[in-house]
Amino acid sequence: MAAKLGEGRLHNFKLKLQSAAIALALIAMPVQASAACSTRNVSALFEYEAQTQTVMDIEAAMARAQAEHGYIPAAAAEEITRQARVDLVTEADFRAEYATVRHRMVALLNVWRRSLSPEASQYVHFGATTVDIYDTATIIQIDQSIAQLDACLVDAIAEMSELASAHRSSVMIGRTLGQHAQPITFGKKVSTWIGEYARHRGRLSDLRARVRRSAILKGAVGDYSGLGPHAIAIERSFARELGFGAPYAADWHGTRDVIAEYGMVLGLIAKSHARIGQEIFLLQSTDIGELREGLPDGVVGSSSMPHKRNPIVPERLIHAGRTIPRLGEILSDDMVNFYERDNTSRLSPIVEDISIQSVTTTRNLVRLLDELEVDSEAMRRNIDRTSGYAMSQRVAFALAEHMPRTEAEALVKKIIQSSAQQGIAFEEALNASAGVNLHLQPGEIAMLLDPEQIDPQIIEQIEAVIRDAK
Repeated sequence: MAAKLGEGRLHNFKLKLQSAAIALALIAMPVQASAACSTRNVSALFEYEAQTQTVMDIEAAMARAQAEHGYIPAAAAEEITRQARVDLVTEADFRAEYATVRHRMVALLNVWRRSLSPEASQYVHFGATTVDIYDTATIIQIDQSIAQLDACLVDAIAEMSELASAHRSSVMIGRTLGQHAQPITFGKKVSTWIGEYARHRGRLSDLRARVRRSAILKGAVGDYSGLGPHAIAIERSFARELGFGAPYAADWHGTRDVIAEYGMVLGLIAKSHARIGQEIFLLQSTDIGELREGLPDGVVGSSSMPHKRNPIVPERLIHAGRTIPRLGEILSDDMVNFYERDNTSRLSPIVEDISIQSVTTTRNLVRLLDELEVDSEAMRRNIDRTSGYAMSQRVAFALAEHMPRTEAEALVKKIIQSSAQQGIAFEEALNASAGVNLHLQPGEIAMLLDPEQIDPQIIEQIEAVIRDAK
């Protein structure tokens, strides 16, 4: 992490990553990033070659499972596995066949069978239905997308932890309902982000456990018809061949709650992105100026006003918080199927969009945190804008050791009103109050009004949050 430290200078913390824009058309410029957190890696899952290879791998896994239980010849399963290569089903050949048959599964199988012996050809896709294959393919894509997204969350938490640790004592005003409340530290603020993202990782982990039980081979209406007398055992072996856990006994072709949950969890993560984006958007406004999005040389802040430094990534994060949850809603709509199943929701393109946008937006967040500029002096100046009133609770609590708390609070409130009306400093008004100086000495009052006197439990809290997120 690179930082510019020192009195009167910005704290500019540099870490690792970059991201892309939320919209699929906005691709990020290259930066050094963790290999696992990659928009390219997740988008590749949904391209023709990867999708077709996944389908062929699923067919090969099914053939091996069927051969294991004597449902098809072992030699046929071996050949199907050996010939499960996407180069045997080129996109051009597939599209030409699809133009004739108008069915994606049949088109793929027709082209693939040209590379199989007559015996193996009759046993590929033996007893299965298209929805078994493509639902399982979707589950594999979701599983791999979760792995990509989790890697991005790890990077985001690492950036946040660096920021929280570096600014654990950087005092700023805490705001509630848009008003100055009490001093906190910027590290404390960031620690709330860390806790939120650590919980998101837990949600993804719980979800992934369900995803990895969702390989499915149950036939057209989910009753195993066409899959033989050992169909349940074959399905278990099929899932194992794919590296998944024991599949759910219940047919989920018409329910899709696991896929809907995926959309909901990604929606939650997007809302957290938006919260951070909005916070930085507001704190870098001209009237506050506590944070600034770091912009490389050459980046234009405004097309017509040279002095402006408009937020870029914060806006994208806010936008993602509106669009990604909407995609999640579409996935949840697919839970409402007609009878045993239908295809009215067309979830495949939505799974693709929400997966790519979620990883892209998380990379955007990491880049924003990486390049964030923190102006601790502006934070300190903003505390002083309310003339010390933000420390009034400290004074009231100190007085409450000598009088009922309600009386202490009423006394402090009266002093605040009086000092504001007379235009005198809060500290001066406190020292002039007989009700206060009877119990508190000027030195005690000065310490109570010093925003730098932070509760050591804040530091303890920040350290605990960072530790728990590891």
